[in-house]
Amino acid sequence: MSGCVMRIAEVPPRIYSLESAVQIPSGKYKLIHLESVSGYENIELKGMVAVYRGPDGSMYLFYGFKSFDDAPKKVWKSIVKKYGVWNLGVYIDLPSVGYYSVEKKDKHVVAWWKDVWLFVVESKGNPRDFVKDVMDAFARLGGMLR
Repeated sequence: MSGCVMRIAEVPPRIYSLESAVQIPSGKYKLIHLESVSGYENIELKGMVAVYRGPDGSMYLFYGFKSFDDAPKKVWKSIVKKYGVWNLGVYIDLPSVGYYSVEKKDKHVVAWWKDVWLFVVESKGNPRDFVKDVMDAFARLGGMLR
């Protein structure tokens, strides 16, 4: 009988730089723009945002934040509170990881935190494939996938 492992959220190793982390999708997706940000919407936390275009022309905003305190989890909880759980796609809140997806106001948002990292993806269409590709790349960095 084989075991089953559920992957909730993947992030890069701690030693990875934020700038490198948000550029992970640049193989399959075209990096259009990269800049520093002071937060996500009205939630303050220094980070970066990258704008990507997918192979099918879909556009993605990929926010990354790295903080060695409890800010990633707190900001993630603020995002969940802001968008609410009524139009919920997925909501997983565990002591060491969180994953949230929602569609609201013609916008899809996926946010996940783990360890020192918080990532948020926004798109007009469902960013499921983009998020999967990012998490697969992060898992390879951490040695979980080959």
